Amino acid sequence: MATTGFKLPGFTTYLERIKNVTAKEAAELIVEELQNEGPAWTGEFRNNWVIVTGVGSRINATKESSYSDEERFAGEVLEDRKTITAEKLKGRGNNGYTIGNVMTYRDIALDLDPGYLRTTGKRINTAPRDWYVNFAESGQLRRVLEAATLRAEKNPTIKGFKGGSRSTRFS
Repeated sequence: MATTGFKLPGFTTYLERIKNVTAKEAAELIVEELQNEGPAWTGEFRNNWVIVTGVGSRINATKESSYSDEERFAGEVLEDRKTITAEKLKGRGNNGYTIGNVMTYRDIALDLDPGYLRTTGKRINTAPRDWYVNFAESGQLRRVLEAATLRAEKNPTIKGFKGGSRSTRFS
């Protein structure tokens, strides 16, 4: 009797590992690009991006600004850019990440509040109008995802699939 397929021990586990590593790389690169593209009056907004496990997880805007209007409009960045990292995905059921910002004024900073007058007159904006929508809808997001795939390809935890027994599946 003919068989309809073949077994490749460990292959499903290997694919899950590739998916998890690529998703982590993509989430971290996306946040890095959002930090670079977005407003940085004090550095507070760009340092409050978060990456949480699970697609579609709710990220509440819970953090108030710790700077006064005078400090925000002074013209100098007060916080160095922080590197935001994602928690490692584990197992097969985990399906990715959700990225968001926790600042209470995030809709204004993302140019998503249609009723907000963007230019304050006190200071020039540090990001172009509609920067967030343009980032998401232009080819920029695609380029970040391609870069994440290339970076994940070099990750030593997904190199060297050998198949076979559990002890020899990965080098």
